[in-house]
Amino acid sequence: MMRWIGWLLVVWGGIVPASALAAGVATVQAGDRTLTVSFDGPDARVDVGGIGQGYLLMRDGKLYSVMRAAGQPLVMDGGAMARLLGGGALQPAPDMIRSLGRIEPTGARETVAGHAGAVYAVSYRDEQGRNRSGRGVLGKQPEVRELTRVLGRMAVLLQTAAGQPPDGARQVLDALEEKGLGLLAYEKQFRVERLAATPPAPGSLELPAPPTQLPPELGRLLQGVRRQ
Repeated sequence: MMRWIGWLLVVWGGIVPASALAAGVATVQAGDRTLTVSFDGPDARVDVGGIGQGYLLMRDGKLYSVMRAAGQPLVMDGGAMARLLGGGALQPAPDMIRSLGRIEPTGARETVAGHAGAVYAVSYRDEQGRNRSGRGVLGKQPEVRELTRVLGRMAVLLQTAAGQPPDGARQVLDALEEKGLGLLAYEKQFRVERLAATPPAPGSLELPAPPTQLPPELGRLLQGVRRQ
């Protein structure tokens, strides 16, 4: 699970103003994980393939982890989740962006998930000071831009919960917002497989239960399992 969070932070780790809100449901390939992203304005939900009993939910500017225990929903806010798993669980990926070099059009065009986009060359310096470059497909459609925004807000909330500054990736979001673009694909790390500009299922973005605090003993148990 943390690997796909790392990919989110590579591309999006900041907050941008939602000047035009849209709703939609997307299927995204992020690294080796398949994500189902449902969003409506500032609220969003991410279901991760292979983790059938849990998902991430963002409501009213706050991030929650939702799981099931003994058949009942169990909700934790992002800070509680980070404390429960320990700081190591939310460490940034080494290829996470530190500073943006450029985002420039190549002149090529590509259609991703039925959405026409333009191919851009991207260069940046990662957290280990290495220069990196790649190509991304960017689109102007409102649902594409909103998908980028909600995943960016979720990523920065995760990053903040782990006590990590999102300064470098803010530059990416600022550049995309200035150009009026959203992300459709980037190398092999991210690709939108399906995106429909339709509202999510009723109730899917609601908190299924009030947030709860779990005992520290459970956190130590989960950390031990994660290290195995």
